[in-house]
Amino acid sequence: MLHDRIVNYLGQTNRAKKNRILHNLPYNNDWLDTATANAKINQWVVNVKNEYKRTTIDLLRLNRNVRSHLHEYNHDDDIEEILYCEWPMLLTVMETMLHLEGELQDTGIHNKFG
Repeated sequence: MLHDRIVNYLGQTNRAKKNRILHNLPYNNDWLDTATANAKINQWVVNVKNEYKRTTIDLLRLNRNVRSHLHEYNHDDDIEEILYCEWPMLLTVMETMLHLEGELQDTGIHNKFG
């Protein structure tokens, strides 16, 4: 949802907003090292068809891919917790930046809460 709003929608409709959001996301310098060093996340990064590069877009792509294919590597349901532990501020900053750019409401995030 957040990945799609930033990468796909803003990538087509407002590249300036997309670039401001990507520029302000954390972990852009070391996320790939962290992912490679973590045994469970590493399976999504090493020897994959579409290699990950040290870019913020690929950090978002990795997070989307892991969350969309949780059971691909037969992990327990702890892989999402591992993502939160490795990159605790990522989703929060994505939400904040979308809010500051006036784009959060259009993600439908308010429908995720009771």
